[in-house]
Amino acid sequence: MRSRNYEADYAEEPSPWTRPGFVLAAALLLVIVALGVVVAVRSGDDDEPGPATPPLAAVSETPAAQPQTTGELPTAVPTTAPAGVTWQVVRGTALPFSDRAGPRDHSDTQAKGFAHAPEGALIAAAQLTSRVGAAAGRASWEPTLTRQFLPSADRDRLQRALEAEPEQPAQPGDLAPLAGYLYQSYSPDTAVIGLAYRAVNGATARWFIVTTTLRWSDGDWKMVAPPGGAWTSLSRTVTDLSGVVEWGAR
Repeated sequence: MRSRNYEADYAEEPSPWTRPGFVLAAALLLVIVALGVVVAVRSGDDDEPGPATPPLAAVSETPAAQPQTTGELPTAVPTTAPAGVTWQVVRGTALPFSDRAGPRDHSDTQAKGFAHAPEGALIAAAQLTSRVGAAAGRASWEPTLTRQFLPSADRDRLQRALEAEPEQPAQPGDLAPLAGYLYQSYSPDTAVIGLAYRAVNGATARWFIVTTTLRWSDGDWKMVAPPGGAWTSLSRTVTDLSGVVEWGAR
């Protein structure tokens, strides 16, 4: 089977292959050319996409599943302990940290940058409640109170109460450890979360639950100061953890 180019190239003069001595060689060459065309066509067909399994290189270019980022956190309140949380002792108590939910910026004295999601609000509640305690020391409670609490008369009262407390930094084991949480309500603007702490005194097991309120303001979760500046107004004692999701350092 001759191609169009073959005929064009040899139209000007008789082909030497038409001579009797070359008839057999010409026939053999035509068979070889025909086989070459078939191979070329079949090779070209292999390059076209089809139902065959894609080459390994294409598979290896598919990115592996990445961990969730803060923007991909669930919008439903967690009914089990959040995954990927680590615990670090900060000023005498273990606090939660999450690559997904925050805090993004933190030091020994302050934590900020929490995810705009239920999990971010939960970690903010645990962080800010501990860091604003008198036992954390003024170097911790003052920047936390002035930067991470919403301005109010109750915040001013809480500040005066803290200023009246003597500096007595807590040691590990002195403070009630976080034992769990329960959401009382949640919306993208406001989160009301109860934090359960195990009492460290007394032979009978008991816990107290502190109700915290946070609001989304200026791109972060901010705490609402307790009424009258006293956390005791938001605290209740329980003898079991019914309805509480257990959560804390192990």
